[in-house]
Amino acid sequence: MKKMPILLAMMIIATGQVGVSIYLPSLPLISQSLNVTQSDVQLLVTLFLVGFGGSQLFYGPLSDAIGRRPVFILGQGVYLIGTVICLLFSDSLTALVLGRLLQGLGAGSASVLGRSVLRDSYDGPQLVKAMSYISVTASIMPVLAPVIGGWIAYHFSWHAVFVFVFVYLVAIFTLGFKVLPETLPYAPSRFDPRAVIRNYGALLVNKQVISSASYNWLSYLAVLISVSLLPFILQDKLHLTVAEYGTIMIIPSAGLLTGSLALNFLNRFLSTNQLLALAVTLILASSGWLLLTEMSLFNLIFAFTLLTIAQGLSFPLSISLLLAPHKKQAGTVSAFSGSVQMCVSGVFSGYLIDSWVQTQWSLGICYLLVALTMGGVLFLTSRADRLEPAAAGNQ
Repeated sequence: MKKMPILLAMMIIATGQVGVSIYLPSLPLISQSLNVTQSDVQLLVTLFLVGFGGSQLFYGPLSDAIGRRPVFILGQGVYLIGTVICLLFSDSLTALVLGRLLQGLGAGSASVLGRSVLRDSYDGPQLVKAMSYISVTASIMPVLAPVIGGWIAYHFSWHAVFVFVFVYLVAIFTLGFKVLPETLPYAPSRFDPRAVIRNYGALLVNKQVISSASYNWLSYLAVLISVSLLPFILQDKLHLTVAEYGTIMIIPSAGLLTGSLALNFLNRFLSTNQLLALAVTLILASSGWLLLTEMSLFNLIFAFTLLTIAQGLSFPLSISLLLAPHKKQAGTVSAFSGSVQMCVSGVFSGYLIDSWVQTQWSLGICYLLVALTMGGVLFLTSRADRLEPAAAGNQ
Protein backbone atom coordinates (compact mmCIF):
# COMPACT_ATOMS: atom_id res chain seq x y z
CA MET A 1 0.00 0.00 0.00
CA LYS A 2 1.46 3.37 -1.08
CA LYS A 3 2.13 5.73 1.85
CA MET A 4 2.74 9.03 0.04
CA PRO A 5 -0.92 9.80 -0.86
CA ILE A 6 -1.91 9.21 2.78
CA LEU A 7 0.83 11.47 4.12
CA LEU A 8 -0.02 14.23 1.62
CA ALA A 9 -3.75 13.97 2.38
CA MET A 10 -3.11 14.16 6.13
CA MET A 11 -0.95 17.26 5.75
CA ILE A 12 -3.47 18.95 3.44
CA ILE A 13 -6.39 18.20 5.78
CA ALA A 14 -4.36 19.51 8.72
CA THR A 15 -4.02 22.98 7.14
CA GLY A 16 -7.79 23.45 7.30
CA GLN A 17 -8.03 22.13 10.86
CA VAL A 18 -5.23 24.42 12.02
CA GLY A 19 -6.97 27.45 10.54
CA VAL A 20 -10.15 26.75 12.49
CA SER A 21 -8.81 26.25 16.01
CA ILE A 22 -5.25 27.53 16.47
CA TYR A 23 -6.41 31.14 16.93
CA LEU A 24 -9.22 30.47 19.41
CA PRO A 25 -7.12 30.88 22.60
CA SER A 26 -5.93 34.28 21.31
CA LEU A 27 -9.38 35.82 20.76
CA PRO A 28 -9.50 37.63 24.14
CA LEU A 29 -5.94 38.93 23.59
CA ILE A 30 -6.83 40.23 20.13
CA SER A 31 -9.95 41.88 21.56
CA GLN A 32 -7.88 43.67 24.22
CA SER A 33 -5.00 44.56 21.91
CA LEU A 34 -7.21 46.13 19.22
CA ASN A 35 -9.70 47.56 21.74
CA VAL A 36 -12.67 45.89 20.06
CA THR A 37 -15.66 43.99 21.42
CA GLN A 38 -16.11 40.24 21.71
CA SER A 39 -18.65 40.30 18.86
CA ASP A 40 -16.17 42.19 16.66
CA VAL A 41 -13.39 39.68 17.20
CA GLN A 42 -15.88 36.83 16.66
CA LEU A 43 -15.87 37.88 12.99
CA LEU A 44 -12.41 36.34 12.74
CA VAL A 45 -14.03 32.95 13.37
CA THR A 46 -17.29 33.54 11.51
CA LEU A 47 -15.83 34.76 8.22
CA PHE A 48 -13.15 32.06 8.17
CA LEU A 49 -15.85 29.42 8.44
CA VAL A 50 -18.06 31.12 5.84
CA GLY A 51 -15.13 31.16 3.42
CA PHE A 52 -14.11 27.63 4.38
CA GLY A 53 -17.61 26.26 3.87
CA GLY A 54 -18.69 28.25 0.83
CA SER A 55 -15.53 27.58 -1.15
CA GLN A 56 -15.99 23.80 -0.86
CA LEU A 57 -18.98 24.11 -3.20
CA PHE A 58 -16.55 25.45 -5.80
CA TYR A 59 -13.44 23.37 -5.12
CA GLY A 60 -15.21 19.98 -5.16
CA PRO A 61 -16.66 20.13 -8.70
CA LEU A 62 -13.63 22.08 -9.98
CA SER A 63 -11.18 19.41 -8.80
CA ASP A 64 -13.38 16.72 -10.38
CA ALA A 65 -13.18 18.61 -13.68
CA ILE A 66 -9.66 20.04 -14.04
CA GLY A 67 -7.70 17.92 -11.54
CA ARG A 68 -6.44 17.90 -7.98
CA ARG A 69 -3.02 19.51 -8.40
CA PRO A 70 -4.20 22.85 -9.91
CA VAL A 71 -6.84 23.18 -7.18
CA PHE A 72 -4.22 22.49 -4.50
CA ILE A 73 -2.00 25.27 -5.86
CA LEU A 74 -4.95 27.67 -6.17
CA GLY A 75 -6.41 26.98 -2.73
CA GLN A 76 -3.17 26.97 -0.76
CA GLY A 77 -2.04 30.08 -2.63
CA VAL A 78 -5.18 31.97 -1.53
CA TYR A 79 -4.66 30.66 2.02
CA LEU A 80 -1.11 32.03 2.01
CA ILE A 81 -2.21 35.45 0.71
CA GLY A 82 -4.78 35.72 3.51
CA THR A 83 -2.14 34.81 6.09
CA VAL A 84 0.29 37.44 4.74
CA ILE A 85 -2.43 40.11 5.03
CA CYS A 86 -3.03 39.10 8.66
CA LEU A 87 0.72 39.33 9.33
CA LEU A 88 1.37 42.68 7.69
CA PHE A 89 -1.75 44.50 8.90
CA SER A 90 -2.34 42.90 12.30
CA ASP A 91 -3.08 46.28 13.91
CA SER A 92 -6.28 46.64 11.88
CA LEU A 93 -9.40 44.60 12.62
CA THR A 94 -10.67 45.23 9.07
CA ALA A 95 -7.47 43.81 7.57
CA LEU A 96 -7.56 40.83 9.94
CA VAL A 97 -11.17 40.11 8.98
CA LEU A 98 -10.29 40.29 5.26
CA GLY A 99 -7.25 38.08 5.79
CA ARG A 100 -9.25 35.50 7.73
CA LEU A 101 -11.91 35.43 5.01
CA LEU A 102 -9.21 34.76 2.40
CA GLN A 103 -7.70 32.11 4.66
CA GLY A 104 -11.08 30.37 4.79
CA LEU A 105 -11.58 30.66 1.03
CA GLY A 106 -8.24 28.95 0.53
CA ALA A 107 -8.61 26.38 3.32
CA GLY A 108 -11.81 25.02 1.77
CA SER A 109 -9.64 23.26 -0.81
CA ALA A 110 -7.98 21.22 1.95
CA SER A 111 -11.19 19.51 3.06
CA VAL A 112 -12.11 18.56 -0.50
CA LEU A 113 -8.64 17.55 -1.73
CA GLY A 114 -7.71 15.39 1.25
CA ARG A 115 -10.64 13.04 0.60
CA SER A 116 -10.34 13.26 -3.20
CA VAL A 117 -6.67 12.30 -3.32
CA LEU A 118 -7.37 9.20 -1.24
CA ARG A 119 -10.45 8.32 -3.28
CA ASP A 120 -8.31 8.53 -6.43
CA SER A 121 -5.42 6.51 -5.01
CA TYR A 122 -7.10 3.60 -3.20
CA ASP A 123 -10.02 1.20 -3.50
CA GLY A 124 -11.84 -1.27 -1.26
CA PRO A 125 -10.20 -2.13 2.08
CA GLN A 126 -7.21 0.08 1.30
CA LEU A 127 -9.50 3.10 0.92
CA VAL A 128 -11.19 2.37 4.25
CA LYS A 129 -7.79 2.12 5.94
CA ALA A 130 -6.60 5.33 4.29
CA MET A 131 -9.74 7.19 5.38
CA SER A 132 -9.14 6.07 8.96
CA TYR A 133 -5.88 8.02 8.96
CA ILE A 134 -7.81 11.11 7.88
CA SER A 135 -10.24 10.56 10.76
CA VAL A 136 -7.34 10.35 13.21
CA THR A 137 -5.88 13.59 11.82
CA ALA A 138 -9.26 15.31 12.08
CA SER A 139 -9.51 14.18 15.72
CA ILE A 140 -5.95 15.02 16.80
CA MET A 141 -5.52 18.44 15.18
CA PRO A 142 -8.37 20.13 17.12
CA VAL A 143 -6.59 18.87 20.25
CA LEU A 144 -3.09 20.01 19.29
CA ALA A 145 -3.85 23.30 17.52
CA PRO A 146 -5.31 25.23 20.52
CA VAL A 147 -2.46 23.96 22.73
CA ILE A 148 0.14 25.15 20.21
CA GLY A 149 -1.71 28.42 19.61
CA GLY A 150 -2.11 29.10 23.34
CA TRP A 151 1.54 28.33 24.08
CA ILE A 152 2.81 30.59 21.28
CA ALA A 153 0.49 33.47 22.26
CA TYR A 154 1.48 33.20 25.94
CA HIS A 155 5.25 33.03 25.42
CA PHE A 156 5.49 35.39 22.45
CA SER A 157 2.31 37.17 21.30
CA TRP A 158 -0.88 36.51 19.38
CA HIS A 159 0.87 37.96 16.31
CA ALA A 160 3.34 35.06 16.49
CA VAL A 161 0.51 32.59 15.90
CA PHE A 162 0.08 34.02 12.40
CA VAL A 163 3.84 33.69 11.86
CA PHE A 164 3.66 30.02 12.83
CA VAL A 165 0.74 29.39 10.45
CA PHE A 166 2.58 31.21 7.63
CA VAL A 167 5.70 29.06 8.05
CA TYR A 168 3.58 25.90 8.23
CA LEU A 169 1.64 26.80 5.06
CA VAL A 170 4.81 27.65 3.13
CA ALA A 171 6.23 24.25 4.06
CA ILE A 172 3.07 22.39 2.97
CA PHE A 173 2.74 24.43 -0.24
CA THR A 174 6.39 23.78 -1.16
CA LEU A 175 6.16 20.07 -0.41
CA GLY A 176 2.87 19.67 -2.27
CA PHE A 177 4.10 21.65 -5.27
CA LYS A 178 7.14 19.40 -5.58
CA VAL A 179 5.74 15.95 -4.83
CA LEU A 180 1.92 16.01 -5.20
CA PRO A 181 1.07 14.12 -8.41
CA GLU A 182 -2.10 14.54 -10.41
CA THR A 183 -4.30 11.74 -9.08
CA LEU A 184 -7.43 12.37 -11.17
CA PRO A 185 -8.28 8.89 -12.55
CA TYR A 186 -9.75 10.17 -15.81
CA ALA A 187 -9.10 12.88 -18.37
CA PRO A 188 -9.81 16.46 -17.25
CA SER A 189 -13.05 17.96 -18.55
CA ARG A 190 -14.75 21.33 -18.85
CA PHE A 191 -16.05 22.86 -15.64
CA ASP A 192 -19.80 23.43 -16.05
CA PRO A 193 -21.12 25.86 -13.38
CA ARG A 194 -24.75 25.42 -14.49
CA ALA A 195 -24.67 21.66 -13.95
CA VAL A 196 -23.06 22.20 -10.54
CA ILE A 197 -25.80 24.64 -9.52
CA ARG A 198 -28.51 22.21 -10.64
CA ASN A 199 -26.95 19.40 -8.60
CA TYR A 200 -26.70 21.51 -5.47
CA GLY A 201 -30.26 22.78 -5.95
CA ALA A 202 -31.54 19.20 -6.02
CA LEU A 203 -29.63 18.36 -2.83
CA LEU A 204 -31.05 21.41 -1.08
CA VAL A 205 -34.59 19.99 -1.28
CA ASN A 206 -33.64 16.35 -0.70
CA LYS A 207 -35.21 15.30 2.63
CA GLN A 208 -32.83 12.39 3.09
CA VAL A 209 -29.78 14.63 2.66
CA ILE A 210 -31.05 17.35 4.99
CA SER A 211 -32.21 15.00 7.75
CA SER A 212 -29.05 12.86 7.71
CA ALA A 213 -26.68 15.82 7.64
CA SER A 214 -28.59 17.75 10.32
CA TYR A 215 -27.20 15.59 13.14
CA ASN A 216 -23.68 16.74 12.25
CA TRP A 217 -24.72 20.34 11.53
CA LEU A 218 -26.44 20.75 14.90
CA SER A 219 -23.74 19.14 17.03
CA TYR A 220 -21.05 21.12 15.21
CA LEU A 221 -22.99 24.35 15.84
CA ALA A 222 -23.06 23.61 19.58
CA VAL A 223 -19.33 22.84 19.61
CA LEU A 224 -18.48 25.98 17.62
CA ILE A 225 -20.51 28.19 19.97
CA SER A 226 -18.68 26.59 22.89
CA VAL A 227 -15.14 27.04 21.55
CA SER A 228 -15.91 30.64 20.58
CA LEU A 229 -17.41 31.55 23.97
CA LEU A 230 -15.22 29.59 26.40
CA PRO A 231 -11.97 31.56 25.78
CA PHE A 232 -13.72 34.67 27.11
CA ILE A 233 -15.38 32.94 30.08
CA LEU A 234 -12.29 30.99 31.12
CA GLN A 235 -9.77 33.80 30.58
CA ASP A 236 -11.77 36.91 31.50
CA LYS A 237 -14.01 35.53 34.29
CA LEU A 238 -12.09 32.53 35.64
CA HIS A 239 -8.67 34.17 35.03
CA LEU A 240 -6.90 31.39 33.14
CA THR A 241 -3.90 32.43 31.07
CA VAL A 242 -4.00 31.81 27.34
CA ALA A 243 -1.52 28.94 27.76
CA GLU A 244 -3.61 27.39 30.55
CA TYR A 245 -6.71 27.68 28.38
CA GLY A 246 -5.00 25.90 25.48
CA THR A 247 -3.85 23.11 27.79
CA ILE A 248 -7.22 22.57 29.52
CA MET A 249 -8.96 22.32 26.14
CA ILE A 250 -7.13 19.05 25.53
CA ILE A 251 -9.79 17.38 27.68
CA PRO A 252 -12.93 18.23 25.66
CA SER A 253 -11.03 18.03 22.38
CA ALA A 254 -10.05 14.47 23.25
CA GLY A 255 -13.78 13.77 23.65
CA LEU A 256 -14.04 13.67 19.85
CA LEU A 257 -11.55 10.83 19.72
CA THR A 258 -13.20 9.12 22.71
CA GLY A 259 -16.60 9.22 21.00
CA SER A 260 -15.15 7.80 17.78
CA LEU A 261 -13.43 4.95 19.62
CA ALA A 262 -16.59 4.22 21.62
CA LEU A 263 -18.57 4.08 18.39
CA ASN A 264 -16.27 1.40 16.97
CA PHE A 265 -17.11 -0.76 19.98
CA LEU A 266 -20.80 0.06 20.47
CA ASN A 267 -21.86 -0.36 16.84
CA ARG A 268 -21.49 -4.12 17.30
CA PHE A 269 -24.36 -4.11 19.77
CA LEU A 270 -26.53 -1.08 18.97
CA SER A 271 -28.32 0.11 15.85
CA THR A 272 -27.61 3.45 14.18
CA ASN A 273 -30.78 4.99 15.64
CA GLN A 274 -29.91 3.72 19.12
CA LEU A 275 -26.43 5.22 18.86
CA LEU A 276 -27.85 8.55 17.70
CA ALA A 277 -30.27 8.43 20.63
CA LEU A 278 -27.28 7.90 22.92
CA ALA A 279 -25.60 10.98 21.44
CA VAL A 280 -28.75 13.05 22.00
CA THR A 281 -28.91 11.78 25.60
CA LEU A 282 -25.32 12.89 26.22
CA ILE A 283 -26.11 16.38 24.93
CA LEU A 284 -29.18 16.51 27.19
CA ALA A 285 -26.99 15.49 30.14
CA SER A 286 -24.49 18.18 29.20
CA SER A 287 -27.27 20.76 29.09
CA GLY A 288 -28.63 19.68 32.46
CA TRP A 289 -25.18 19.88 34.05
CA LEU A 290 -24.72 23.48 32.88
CA LEU A 291 -28.20 24.52 33.98
CA LEU A 292 -28.09 22.91 37.43
CA THR A 293 -24.56 23.73 38.59
CA GLU A 294 -22.71 26.95 39.36
CA MET A 295 -20.12 28.37 37.02
CA SER A 296 -16.73 26.76 37.54
CA LEU A 297 -13.87 25.44 35.45
CA PHE A 298 -14.80 21.82 36.18
CA ASN A 299 -18.49 22.24 35.37
CA LEU A 300 -17.85 24.03 32.06
CA ILE A 301 -15.19 21.58 30.89
CA PHE A 302 -17.13 18.50 32.05
CA ALA A 303 -20.28 19.58 30.20
CA PHE A 304 -18.35 20.51 27.06
CA THR A 305 -16.57 17.14 27.14
CA LEU A 306 -19.92 15.33 27.21
CA LEU A 307 -20.91 17.35 24.13
CA THR A 308 -17.74 16.49 22.23
CA ILE A 309 -18.12 12.78 23.05
CA ALA A 310 -21.63 13.03 21.61
CA GLN A 311 -20.26 14.65 18.46
CA GLY A 312 -17.62 11.91 18.18
CA LEU A 313 -20.49 9.41 18.18
CA SER A 314 -22.87 11.27 15.87
CA PHE A 315 -20.46 12.60 13.23
CA PRO A 316 -19.49 9.27 11.58
CA LEU A 317 -23.09 8.06 11.81
CA SER A 318 -24.40 11.24 10.20
CA ILE A 319 -21.88 11.07 7.34
CA SER A 320 -22.62 7.37 6.77
CA LEU A 321 -26.38 8.00 6.60
CA LEU A 322 -25.76 10.98 4.34
CA LEU A 323 -23.53 9.31 1.74
CA ALA A 324 -24.97 5.78 1.67
CA PRO A 325 -27.58 6.42 -1.08
CA HIS A 326 -25.25 8.64 -3.17
CA LYS A 327 -22.38 6.49 -4.41
CA LYS A 328 -22.08 8.36 -7.72
CA GLN A 329 -22.38 11.79 -6.10
CA ALA A 330 -20.42 11.21 -2.92
CA GLY A 331 -18.02 14.10 -3.57
CA THR A 332 -20.76 16.58 -4.40
CA VAL A 333 -22.93 15.53 -1.45
CA SER A 334 -19.96 15.71 0.90
CA ALA A 335 -19.01 19.18 -0.36
CA PHE A 336 -22.62 20.36 0.02
CA SER A 337 -22.87 19.07 3.59
CA GLY A 338 -19.51 20.51 4.58
CA SER A 339 -20.36 23.87 3.07
CA VAL A 340 -23.71 24.17 4.85
CA GLN A 341 -22.10 23.01 8.11
CA MET A 342 -19.38 25.65 8.04
CA CYS A 343 -21.41 28.56 6.63
CA VAL A 344 -24.55 28.12 8.72
CA SER A 345 -22.63 27.30 11.90
CA GLY A 346 -20.26 30.21 11.39
CA VAL A 347 -23.04 32.75 10.87
CA PHE A 348 -25.39 31.42 13.56
CA SER A 349 -22.69 31.00 16.19
CA GLY A 350 -21.55 34.59 15.69
CA TYR A 351 -25.11 35.89 15.91
CA LEU A 352 -26.04 33.81 18.97
CA ILE A 353 -22.90 34.75 20.90
CA ASP A 354 -23.40 38.43 20.11
CA SER A 355 -27.08 38.51 21.01
CA TRP A 356 -27.69 35.78 23.58
CA VAL A 357 -25.24 32.96 24.47
CA GLN A 358 -22.83 34.71 26.86
CA THR A 359 -23.11 32.78 30.14
CA GLN A 360 -23.01 29.20 31.41
CA TRP A 361 -26.79 29.19 31.79
CA SER A 362 -27.52 30.41 28.24
CA LEU A 363 -24.98 27.89 26.91
CA GLY A 364 -26.94 25.17 28.73
CA ILE A 365 -30.19 26.35 27.08
CA CYS A 366 -28.41 26.30 23.71
CA TYR A 367 -27.34 22.67 24.28
CA LEU A 368 -30.91 21.81 25.27
CA LEU A 369 -32.35 23.27 22.05
CA VAL A 370 -29.77 21.40 19.97
CA ALA A 371 -30.58 18.10 21.73
CA LEU A 372 -34.33 18.57 21.32
CA THR A 373 -33.96 19.39 17.62
CA MET A 374 -31.71 16.38 16.99
CA GLY A 375 -34.13 14.19 18.94
CA GLY A 376 -37.05 15.52 16.87
CA VAL A 377 -35.26 14.71 13.61
CA LEU A 378 -34.42 11.22 14.89
CA PHE A 379 -38.03 10.60 15.95
CA LEU A 380 -39.47 11.73 12.60
CA THR A 381 -37.00 9.77 10.47
CA SER A 382 -37.42 6.63 12.62
CA ARG A 383 -41.20 6.94 12.30
CA ALA A 384 -40.92 7.36 8.53
CA ASP A 385 -38.68 4.28 8.31
CA ARG A 386 -41.27 2.22 10.18
CA LEU A 387 -44.15 3.46 8.04
CA GLU A 388 -42.49 2.80 4.68
CA PRO A 389 -42.47 -1.04 4.95
CA ALA A 390 -46.05 -0.98 6.20
CA ALA A 391 -47.13 1.20 3.27
CA ALA A 392 -45.31 -1.07 0.82
CA GLY A 393 -47.01 -4.12 2.32
CA ASN A 394 -50.48 -2.58 1.88
CA GLN A 395 -49.94 -1.92 -1.82
